Amino acid sequence: MSEPLHIAYVCADRGVPIGGHKGASLHVAELVRALGQRGADVQVLAARVAETGGTTLCGAPVIDVGGGRTARRTRESLLKTQDGALSAAGAAEAAAILFNQELSRALERLHRSWRIDAVYERYSLWSFAASGFARAHGIPHLVEVNAPLPEEQKRYRDLENEALAATLERHLFTSADRLLVPSAALVPYATMRGAEARAVQVVPNAADPARFRPTRRRAAADGQREEFTIGFVGSLKPWHGLDDLARAFRRLHRGWHGYRLLVVGDGPLRAEIEERLRGWGLASAVTFTGPAGHEQVPDWIARMDVALAPYPKDAPTYFSPIKIFEYMAAGVPIVASRVGQIADFLAHRRSALLHKPGAVGEIAACIEELRRRPALGTRLSREARATLVRNYTWKKNAGRVLALVRTVQREIAAGARENGRGVMPPKAAATTPGRTSRKKAARRAAGPSTTGARSTPGRPRKR
Repeated sequence: MSEPLHIAYVCADRGVPIGGHKGASLHVAELVRALGQRGADVQVLAARVAETGGTTLCGAPVIDVGGGRTARRTRESLLKTQDGALSAAGAAEAAAILFNQELSRALERLHRSWRIDAVYERYSLWSFAASGFARAHGIPHLVEVNAPLPEEQKRYRDLENEALAATLERHLFTSADRLLVPSAALVPYATMRGAEARAVQVVPNAADPARFRPTRRRAAADGQREEFTIGFVGSLKPWHGLDDLARAFRRLHRGWHGYRLLVVGDGPLRAEIEERLRGWGLASAVTFTGPAGHEQVPDWIARMDVALAPYPKDAPTYFSPIKIFEYMAAGVPIVASRVGQIADFLAHRRSALLHKPGAVGEIAACIEELRRRPALGTRLSREARATLVRNYTWKKNAGRVLALVRTVQREIAAGARENGRGVMPPKAAATTPGRTSRKKAARRAAGPSTTGARSTPGRPRKR
């Protein structure tokens, strides 16, 4: 039996804390856990780890590279200068760029004690250390690209060094062996920035059906129910359609006072939405849970009679919303905007009710129909869960990732032979005899910096 692949999962984005409440943090944890279930041995190298749960949520050792003394002091020193030579955004960008030094050292330390067979990286704006490490050691480098990050940074936050961000993005896209994108809408984005079309693979997001146990929906129709709960899971940000959700709920509650709204999550729009609902006299009919841990989400969704994803007209079309997959896994009827990838895996009146983005009247009408026709909701939710189990689970995604790693390993080995180079296939490229335990390897990788590791000659360039 072959030894398990050793995969270093790199998350150099401080905005995606390991063990955090964000959907992106959940994505990391679920894929890492699924890779382990598929037989891989995984260690996570992170720029930031949540205060609670970060080292246990994903079921694999987590090396808090960003929490090390040097990384912390560098970051703190730069942030102190933001009122002088650097803006807050510029200081954060400089810290992220300098973080590559610590990440490179951590990868080398880990490789010496726990030979790395492949690097899987979640794309972040300023990261390039993993790319250099993988090329130096002749091992596969897979990059997961979930969004056009420079564009998002400009639109929703601040981007000081736009030209540098574009340059680093092109470097990453052209040097990676494979780019994994969650939707087809991101394929042209990747190829326009240097990626080879054959290297871009579409791997939609997913859910773990084992975490969600569909509950039997209450079958009583209109006139026999005291309450009917519509729910939303996610961060409370502008592109999630919370304004449309609030207005649809107001319309529904005017028609029947048994409607209840359950909002699972937190974010910058919470105070504004709460104030608006309070002004409409609806505060007693609404529950905001605040930040919800991933382990709590299944129980919250189980309380919903309908689950919503009311993306607005100007919502981006490249996303692959994890909330939708979780709704599908939970067996709850779904009402969602017909936008982006949603219509690719949900069929109107077969597995969900889909509406035009921003159409408040349509949102309310879909929900009202499901309240009045409980049998329809049962049929839709069963088909949605069956679709998810067939096609959209984290374990299936992990299998795709491991297959790609094996393919790239063969390509690297074949390329080395054809070019007469001294690169050995990854299995033969270990720098230390035997393997050490994951805990010992993690301790060494997180320890004080040492001299650089001996490496095999670099692999031949792809072009």
